[in-house]
Amino acid sequence: MRTALAFGILACTPVAAVSAQPASVAVQLSSFKFAPSTIALKAGQPVTLHLQNASGSGHNFSAPQFFAAAKVDPGSASLIHNGTVELKGHQSVDISLVPAAGNYPLKCSHSLHSAFGMKGRITVG
Repeated sequence: MRTALAFGILACTPVAAVSAQPASVAVQLSSFKFAPSTIALKAGQPVTLHLQNASGSGHNFSAPQFFAAAKVDPGSASLIHNGTVELKGHQSVDISLVPAAGNYPLKCSHSLHSAFGMKGRITVG
């Protein structure tokens, strides 16, 4: 009887949900574009941006307003300098953060890269 009662109590006890991994969004940098050029994220939802430079030369992911508004994971913060993530040729980095609602410009700030089309948008709704 005690076993049945204990089982009944345990069966009615809520089980804590297993915390989900943050969503991952892959962004490829190449000469001279971002793919995708528009990155859609959800406000307040943790995300890991997987930035991959497919080019043999350096590029960057420059979005100062976006990074300033987001809650950046401490482990990722050291990769961001003045709102920009630098990537050497064929380098990949992961940036974990919680984005804030807004519409943010994105570009590669290397000389003439954005003029050649290396720009985009980050939309967080």
